[in-house]
Amino acid sequence: MSPEPFYYYGGNIVPHYGHFITETLPRYWCGRQVYAGLKILVHAEKTLDLLFAIPWLAEFFSFLGLKRDDFVVFERPTRVKALMIAGTSFEENHFAHRAFAKFCNNIGQEFGEDLGEGKAIYLSRAEFNSQMRHIEGEREVVSYLAREGLTVIAPETLRVRQQIRLFSEHRPTVGFVGSAFHNDIFCECPAGIAMTCDGLVSSNFALMDRGNNARIRYVTAPGITLVRRDPGQPAFYRLDDPAHTARGLIDLIAAQVWRNAEVNEPEGISRETSYRIRTSHQSVVQIDCQTGIVHHGAGDGERIVQLIAHLGHQGWAAFTTHLGDCLSVEKDNNQGSEIYYRYYRFPDGRIAFFHNETDRFLCAVSDGRICCDRLEPSDWECFTLEVL
Repeated sequence: MSPEPFYYYGGNIVPHYGHFITETLPRYWCGRQVYAGLKILVHAEKTLDLLFAIPWLAEFFSFLGLKRDDFVVFERPTRVKALMIAGTSFEENHFAHRAFAKFCNNIGQEFGEDLGEGKAIYLSRAEFNSQMRHIEGEREVVSYLAREGLTVIAPETLRVRQQIRLFSEHRPTVGFVGSAFHNDIFCECPAGIAMTCDGLVSSNFALMDRGNNARIRYVTAPGITLVRRDPGQPAFYRLDDPAHTARGLIDLIAAQVWRNAEVNEPEGISRETSYRIRTSHQSVVQIDCQTGIVHHGAGDGERIVQLIAHLGHQGWAAFTTHLGDCLSVEKDNNQGSEIYYRYYRFPDGRIAFFHNETDRFLCAVSDGRICCDRLEPSDWECFTLEVL
């Protein structure tokens, strides 16, 4: 039996900066006053002593008025008489509540230290030993941008108070997208440009942006080439002409593209007719209602919900469910109770769905996944619709 009669559940403490923001912080949105006086029950791969020896992690919790002794990890199965569990305000690749953005905005406003001085900031990864990707040529980009007057910052060298004010609604923050871009959640309506290596954007960033009214424009870095991608190893990219990449970024800043993002509002969609979506594998497009992740399968099961499609006469399609479940699509930044694609109908009646901004097609992979990352439609990118 637990030594305390009543606990607050604090979720998993993740010792990775970006995932701490997306996995750990969302459990604390309701504020210290709600669970004042309660021990916080958590789980973690490391001991609490090791976790709180990480300076940025301990400092984050200090912003919430919490210290090491406020937390408890049970080392063996333990009965708890009462446990308060607040619904998480953000779930990776699934949903975001505006309460999470407001909570983080308040942290940034109260504890942040701005280093921007009104000039555009470039977040450099050039000296960072990333486990995800290495970009050959970024040092040259950094040198070029510094000569052009941008403030160059290596986020990993900053204290937390400085990191959470890297973004502003008054000046742009730019760079290759990575963990540091999670810091935009600490600023209301942040502005910036995030360069990708392959044109794909994690849905975590898209969810944060939508919940926070962010003005972040995602663009593929000019002149970037994938050199090597080995399983379990960082991907290696090369900038063929770093000066060209830097000039392209400067042009985007001058054009203030975060203000000029295309408005891709779907038009002309009719809700009068609903369709079941069937893949080339003769499976149906569905979700597990506990995750909301779109995939394909037999279409039945205790937690399985089939998607329905509505079409419009102007080339738009809407995917949803009868109960309005929150949907997420792998390798896409579409999330919500209704997600939208453009569509193309082939003469044989089959339909291909593609993203309006990236022009990437939905694909029903043979292992059951649905991804939005194909450059052109072949058999696996074609679907048929059945009237319900």
